Amino acid sequence: MDNRRHLVWQIVEGGISLSEACRQAGVSRKTGRKWMVRAGEVGIENVAELSRAPKRVPRRTDELTERALLELKATYPEWGARKLVILLRRDQGIELPSRTADHILSRYGLTSARPKAAPMVRFERDECGALLQMDFKGLPRGTPYALLSVLDDHGRFCLCFEPVPDKTGKSVKAALWEVFGEHGLPMSMLMDNGDCWGSPGSKVPTAFCVWLMKLGIHPIHGRPWHPQTQGKVERFHGTAKLEMGRSLVQPNIDLAKSACKSFADRYNWVRPHDSLSGATPGSRYEPFLRRRPASLPKHEVPEGTLCRLVDAEGRIYYKGRQYKVGKGLSAERVVLKEDEFGMRLFFMNYPLPYLFEL
Repeated sequence: MDNRRHLVWQIVEGGISLSEACRQAGVSRKTGRKWMVRAGEVGIENVAELSRAPKRVPRRTDELTERALLELKATYPEWGARKLVILLRRDQGIELPSRTADHILSRYGLTSARPKAAPMVRFERDECGALLQMDFKGLPRGTPYALLSVLDDHGRFCLCFEPVPDKTGKSVKAALWEVFGEHGLPMSMLMDNGDCWGSPGSKVPTAFCVWLMKLGIHPIHGRPWHPQTQGKVERFHGTAKLEMGRSLVQPNIDLAKSACKSFADRYNWVRPHDSLSGATPGSRYEPFLRRRPASLPKHEVPEGTLCRLVDAEGRIYYKGRQYKVGKGLSAERVVLKEDEFGMRLFFMNYPLPYLFEL
């Protein structure tokens, strides 16, 4: 700006030629002449570069589409352009490229800096009910309930996001019994090694795992200190924390149930999921093939089968020796079968450790 004013002043007040003034300013005669013309129109003090933005943009997004996008953003402030354009197309029939939507949101200051994503390796089971992931959502101390989450590995469908009185096996079994009654019995369940279902470092099943086995569900435990194994439920918890915020913590369990149900319904049926190419988890969901029985089945051992009754301390005796098989199996009969590696224990046809491992 100062350079342009100086050039015009030298010509008008200093009396030097246009060519000399342009040489001193380091610009062409065409540029110098343009500045002189503009100074004559608006005055030396207002010689500024005019905006080069086009006065008319033929393919500019119309105001109604922009308004619809901004209204969705206000409704779902945590979601980005990719999810919002899916909702626009699905619910309002509005086609808008995600990049265009991102530019619009950025223009209104509604985007945030994105961290550089590391390459991801995803895995999932081939059908609903093949594997469920289960964990508790961490809550502040003093919260009058615990928050149990159960997700289907195939479609990320949330079967349970339920506040329960505590983290005991009794509370979790009661919640799962309702889940199994509504959706059916899964083939297996993946958990960490804590709370009521885990026993870090133990090779024998807990009482909770024995309960699952009686229902024909294979309990699987992730590696200790390796939460990535339960990555889907961990990611679900991150989403819940982001989108629910302070509403995760309620003064009583009834209010928590209402807040959690509202979020789970939105997560399952409204929120587009990136790992599902924008589809909702509900679109991938199907009820499980196996139905829950009316009551917990009993473990029956056929006559003539080599077995041992587990005592109250979790012990069995075989050939004059004592083996500790865990209190989770107390009052149950375990089957002994020998193979090429030695004598192995089984319960409900699920393999347990070899005797030499106990």
